[in-house]
Amino acid sequence: MPRSAQLTGVPPSRRMRRKGDVPPQQTGEGLFRWLYLTPALLMTVVFFVLPLGFILVISPMKWNGIGAMQFAGWANFARLMADPAFIKSLVNTLLWIAVGLFIHIPLSLAVALALYKRPPLWRIFRGAFFVPSIISTTALALLWYFVFNPEFGVLDALLRGVGLTDLGNTAWLANLKTALWSSQVPYVIYIGFPMMIFLTQIASIPEDYFEAARIDGATDWEVDRYVTIPLIKPAILLNSLFVTTSCLRMFEYPAIMTDGGPANSSTNLSLFIYKTMVVSYDYGRSMAASGVAVLLGLVVVGLLFLVGRLTPGGR
Repeated sequence: MPRSAQLTGVPPSRRMRRKGDVPPQQTGEGLFRWLYLTPALLMTVVFFVLPLGFILVISPMKWNGIGAMQFAGWANFARLMADPAFIKSLVNTLLWIAVGLFIHIPLSLAVALALYKRPPLWRIFRGAFFVPSIISTTALALLWYFVFNPEFGVLDALLRGVGLTDLGNTAWLANLKTALWSSQVPYVIYIGFPMMIFLTQIASIPEDYFEAARIDGATDWEVDRYVTIPLIKPAILLNSLFVTTSCLRMFEYPAIMTDGGPANSSTNLSLFIYKTMVVSYDYGRSMAASGVAVLLGLVVVGLLFLVGRLTPGGR
């Protein structure tokens, strides 16, 4: 052992190094860390940073996608605010988010709470609820397009079969009052993904908590309300974020089932952006609408995080 180590009583490997000294092994570890992070960083740049930059560059331009760009300033945003179709798509997108947060998630939570108690055939029900989550959304939209078909659809045939002739002759996807809600039905009832997140979170709660509540005389409803739900608030927030982002980019159901009609009654932001760019060749206004969608997403997600922090048990 060197004399310096004998004087200090500290092994050379544990003595304080001079500022700026980097152990050789840590240099290699840092390189491997960057190699692991590189794919994620590339995907972030390609699929987030570059598209966001494209939106910022094109949104103040007048451009049809082929010719030269002309700077239009805030004109594209002014045209959007004066366009009834855009205002309707914005309202419909907010309605999609509201349906997701206040119907889709509570339904997923209720089913998860019921399945966790393991009723008869609970494994079959769990699989039946989850299977649609692995099927293409396009295929599901086509399926429900035929379900709502007024001529040979299953829904109208069932209604007519039980004597509800007036309802059985309803053009659900072509009616101003029912087109939007009909296109939201498949999204509401396919709850497999959030249900599995809730089941996983509930399974992580120690069984002692439930036993203590039952010993105190709590009913199943009281156990769910005062024990289970407060302890799975992180899962509720996570599912709320997933639902919000899903509703903001929802495209297949309105595009395939109603094409945004009739009279734009079921158009949302994603479909409006698509039609403005691909059908009207108005790239500038389409990117301006995309910017509004990004801003809306940031506001809603920020509100969700704020609510999560303010509620008891939030972080």
